[in-house]
Amino acid sequence: MRRERSSCCAFTLRLALLVGLLLGRILSGSGFCAVSDISTSYIAYCFAPNENWRLLSSGDRGATQWTDKKWSLDFFKGADWIALGPPDRCLLGKVAKIRLRARGTAKGHPVRLYLRTHFMTFHKTVGEFSDQGEQEIVVEGPPGPGWQWFGGENDGKIHGPLRVGEIRLEANGLKDRCALEMMSVTIDGSCPPDRLCVLVAETKTSGNQTLFEANVRSLSDVALKGKLIRRLRTWEGKELEQGQDEVEVPARGASLAVQIPLRAIVPDLKFLEAEFELDVPGQKVPPAQAYWLAPREPHGDSTLRPESPFGMGIYLCRYRGAEMERVARAARDAGVKWSREDFQWGHIERQKGKFDWAFHDELLACARRNGITVYAIVAYFPSWSKGYTEEGVDEYVAFLKELVKRYKNDIRQWEIWNEPNIFFWQGPRELYATLLIKSYAAIKEADPTAEVLGLSTAGIDYGFIERMLALKTPFDILTIHPYRKVLDDQAFIADLKKVSDQVKLPDGLRRPVWLTEMGWATHTPHNAIGQDFQPNTLRAQAELIARTYLCSIVSGVEPRTFWYDFRNDGDDPLYFEHNMGIMYRDFRPKPAYDAYATLTQVLEGKKFIGPVDAPEGTFAYRFVSEQPRKATVIALWNPKSDAEVSLEVNAAKATLVNTIGETRELEAMANPDLQGKRTVRVSLKKGAPIYLSFGEP
Repeated sequence: MRRERSSCCAFTLRLALLVGLLLGRILSGSGFCAVSDISTSYIAYCFAPNENWRLLSSGDRGATQWTDKKWSLDFFKGADWIALGPPDRCLLGKVAKIRLRARGTAKGHPVRLYLRTHFMTFHKTVGEFSDQGEQEIVVEGPPGPGWQWFGGENDGKIHGPLRVGEIRLEANGLKDRCALEMMSVTIDGSCPPDRLCVLVAETKTSGNQTLFEANVRSLSDVALKGKLIRRLRTWEGKELEQGQDEVEVPARGASLAVQIPLRAIVPDLKFLEAEFELDVPGQKVPPAQAYWLAPREPHGDSTLRPESPFGMGIYLCRYRGAEMERVARAARDAGVKWSREDFQWGHIERQKGKFDWAFHDELLACARRNGITVYAIVAYFPSWSKGYTEEGVDEYVAFLKELVKRYKNDIRQWEIWNEPNIFFWQGPRELYATLLIKSYAAIKEADPTAEVLGLSTAGIDYGFIERMLALKTPFDILTIHPYRKVLDDQAFIADLKKVSDQVKLPDGLRRPVWLTEMGWATHTPHNAIGQDFQPNTLRAQAELIARTYLCSIVSGVEPRTFWYDFRNDGDDPLYFEHNMGIMYRDFRPKPAYDAYATLTQVLEGKKFIGPVDAPEGTFAYRFVSEQPRKATVIALWNPKSDAEVSLEVNAAKATLVNTIGETRELEAMANPDLQGKRTVRVSLKKGAPIYLSFGEP
């Protein structure tokens, strides 16, 4: 076991915090209502090298440098502004004030601070480092007087924990040089008195050694003593190890890291879970988990299979060069056969009438090399267009015609906009109907065999869909993003059937329903502010991805399902948007990656046949392949409880594959009540699908 501590600055004891904690414990123990939030203050950044601040600018920043807290700014070459930006990280607690401390002078250059909250950004001119020596700029946190905002909901409200985006110095018409030594960013704020601590866990490697690391931070003004309890268990829940350590969590946001080496691995296991619990008097700290996964054999199938239901939001459009290829190969090796890709108008036609196809040409070539069929989503007005007007719609349609003409041999499905029922569409809803009507006609003119994907709703927005149907919007495939806080499997299947019924054609034919975004995040709960998505353990995400795809397939809506998304968008363990992927940013697979790869492998080449008799509460469905010899897979799970299930099999033996890909052989027993037929008995863990595979006798 290893322990590491880090601290930025000295701190002073706050009597008020201690009193607040004491009152909180007394009142909570005697049945009184919860105590209100208490004040906190901690150092969020010290500008140390390991914080990875980066330089940003508009225009030529000349000899500007950022080295070891020293920031030399060069405005002589005409830069409009020069900024420092940290990696995207959530600030703890609720932010009341931000204190920027620096030494030196940048007289005449206003400081503009950018703070992010989900998709929206607040910004404000907060002062100036105009004097010599050490200085502090103090600003009230948003929302409030002077703060401006853009993006996302664009409503000036807080939508989740705040994150520092940029500390920007503006040229303000000056062409000069200045220098600052950046010292700290301190956050004055508040949080519930029993939520001072945040615990996260991750898996690390050091040489050939695998380590499970727990990291604790506290907003208390004094160090907190407690116990860190650890458990090591298998996928099936068998506990292999348990222990605990006395710990002292440092004050004011400094971190304590505890590392546990992974000892000998049990043969044939593909999964191990290390769970950490922090026991500090008066504190409620959700447990945190880290995982070890055995290397798995990649699928390696580079054949295009557009009949497959197994899509993914790979978003190759977010990468370049070797990184794009690496992402595509990782997706191929998991069995991904479809990707939803942005063909953003403004990225291709940056100036009206001038098209740059090179990047998307390479994207499609990369996808083909890896056996991935692409469908295109076309959205968002470039700055030069007329935007949300009839003229803007006509400009979009003109671009769409050029797009389809160029790629009609590579792309057969075109999705018109993203989530127009919420803030991603800023115009009248009737104008979206106009856009879809004209886009449908343009696509069919350019490629009569193409399919148009329409509506693309956030959630299953029955009202918006009905409104679009009333406006006679044409589309071949309905696309929906049926995110939900919890997965009620039966209700989910019923919802898919309901919306399929809603968009039936007048002659009774059903349009396919594609789930072009859906997923669950694996973030750690923030200590003071809720977020749009509920946190899930990595184990739970693995179960959910398997059940999501199984439910969509057996619903009968002819789906392609696209999990959002393939690779994490960032590294912050507290921000849900960074934790939707089934791979980390460093390409390590999450358990959900193995669960997806297992699902695609066991169902490869299998046709969905229908349900199998099973006890109430258990879902069981049969999939069969005919070539090269008849083989059957029964997928089964119980989302609400553990269960024991007996199933009929037409074979002497069957192979059981669990969610994560671990296998074992089962002997089928003769059952006199079934006239010589054989059965196997299997145990189900709540929420975790298994696959029973057997062939002809």
